[in-house]
Amino acid sequence: MAPRRRRLAPIIVISGPSGAGKTRLISLLVPRLAALGFRVGVVKHSGHPHGFDVPGKDTELVRRAGAVAAAITGPTETAWFGPPIAGARALARLLPPVDLVLAEGFKGERLPRVEVHRRRVSRAFLCAADRAVFAVVTDEPPPRALPAFGADDADGLAALLAGRLGRRRRRAAR
Repeated sequence: MAPRRRRLAPIIVISGPSGAGKTRLISLLVPRLAALGFRVGVVKHSGHPHGFDVPGKDTELVRRAGAVAAAITGPTETAWFGPPIAGARALARLLPPVDLVLAEGFKGERLPRVEVHRRRVSRAFLCAADRAVFAVVTDEPPPRALPAFGADDADGLAALLAGRLGRRRRRAAR
């Protein structure tokens, strides 16, 4: 009998141009959502090449020797080094069980989105053309009627996300 695949948590993409504040927003949202009782995972896509593994370390040595991937785990964290993983859903499957996945990047994927817009970074709104955008964190009015939040209103956005996920408030796990 094949192992049963666990249900993938909902994924919400945080989108916007570089410098708009996507990572800052995620770092503000995570503790707010945790306080509402959600276990949150985060995945990120980058279009830039990164050298994540450290030359000379065991994982890098075995990969250079021909291993397709290498993972290392210790008392406080786990790292996986291997070929790129295509897509937010595939990357989210590597996470432990969570209630929600916040994804940064993944511009080409058809997933619900929160746009982060800053007039000083770009005058164009993603939500003008992308109907997957259901809320905007912005410093000016969006071009269509959507819930809009200021850059520091992580509580308001967390409440909107909790409502979308069907939970108003739950005690945080101890």
